[in-house]
Amino acid sequence: MIVISIVVSIIVIRYAINSSKIIIRMDAMLQEMRMLRKDMNELKENKHIVDKRV
Repeated sequence: MIVISIVVSIIVIRYAINSSKIIIRMDAMLQEMRMLRKDMNELKENKHIVDKRV
């Protein structure tokens, strides 16, 4: 009985975390940080400030 209640509680907690909007926002923020780090490394290597997106 205790094992079943623990398993059910784990499933409920995992579902709550997966359906949370905070996780989606955190993933987007981490992706943005990776892009910024990549841009900073390119700027350090090139020493020229040129926007490639223009």
